[in-house]
Amino acid sequence: MAHTRGTGAAQEGPYLGYRARVRLPERLSAFFSEPGSVPLDEALLWVASLRPGATVNIGEHLGLLETWAASVSSRDVEGLRTLVYDRLGFRGDVDDYHQAANSYLDEVLRRRQGMPITLAVVLLSLGRRIGVELVPIGAPGHFLVKEPVSGSLLDPFDRASEQQPSALAARMATLGAHLDLAEALAPIPDQAVVARVLNNLTNTMVQRSVRDLDWVLDLRLALPMRYQDPRALAALCEQRGRLDRAAEILDLLARATEREDLSRRADSLRARLN
Repeated sequence: MAHTRGTGAAQEGPYLGYRARVRLPERLSAFFSEPGSVPLDEALLWVASLRPGATVNIGEHLGLLETWAASVSSRDVEGLRTLVYDRLGFRGDVDDYHQAANSYLDEVLRRRQGMPITLAVVLLSLGRRIGVELVPIGAPGHFLVKEPVSGSLLDPFDRASEQQPSALAARMATLGAHLDLAEALAPIPDQAVVARVLNNLTNTMVQRSVRDLDWVLDLRLALPMRYQDPRALAALCEQRGRLDRAAEILDLLARATEREDLSRRADSLRARLN
């Protein structure tokens, strides 16, 4: 596979019951519309390829993952841990955790450092290739992977060290996250992983480079709303002056939830366009 940015047809993505204006690369669109048809690592490489000025050879990066996987010493969790953290030298970025590069999978593979969610993708991708089953766990405030057979929780940011559920519960409590522990430890779909990466990018852009936020917003508007927070997305559209898009989201959300206050808010946004 030798995909680079711009390769393949573009398709419009589903957006709260109608077709979005933003067009996605065909493979990224298929990732959302046909779960299981496109692997998570490839989808995140497509996301990274859409940032302004980027040229990402997707096939080359997938080939690199294949090469790394073929060199593993043992096809188990310990072999995976040794490969990723000892031999390849991946680590958590403790110096500049929130920089955008930690959310771009091509940069994570090049720099061999990232944040928990992108390091988790490295573990998931290599694990899949060597026959080690792992699943993504999108807990509040942290991202883990779990070995379903043993139930072991692994922290990608800390050399895939095993974590106790009680430690996660304590972390959730400090964050004020009101979520049942069993729910927090439930695997999430690959599509939700991509949505969470985009949330991280949104937060980074808001804090550091608002002028670079629009391409992330364009992409989020093209994705299925079931993987996003519609009200937060509407607020982001309003912040960026996209009042018509914010009103559309609130209108459709109002119809889905029968919330009159959302309809009134949508009307007030449209009034500002006149």
